[in-house]
Amino acid sequence: MKNQLILSILAALLVGLSACTPSTSKPGDAVSLIIRFEASEQGVQEFAEIMAGVSDAMASEPGFMSAKVNRNVDDPNIFVLEEVWATKQLHQEHFNRINQSGDWSHISSLLIEEPDMGYYKSM
Repeated sequence: MKNQLILSILAALLVGLSACTPSTSKPGDAVSLIIRFEASEQGVQEFAEIMAGVSDAMASEPGFMSAKVNRNVDDPNIFVLEEVWATKQLHQEHFNRINQSGDWSHISSLLIEEPDMGYYKSM
């Protein structure tokens, strides 16, 4: 069941690619998106499995450059995901696709609260 969910999320992400246009981003446009998640006790195992596959799931997304997942050593229900995107706009297009597919709603159901998200630029 969990593997089917991961596969459906991956499939939805790949289907969304058909709606994308080529990027005209410049190297200085890259942004880091840092997201702090706190999974519920009931959802933590499935959420951890989703996070383990996040880099592979997004590898073909336009503008996606990398992802790094960290798990809190004192509270294993807390995760910090850092994604690097060619532009903020390309990430927002990706986020719109996962919202429309219903995948974000499912991910949110595994959490105790909405995640804390922010875009950052290197100094």
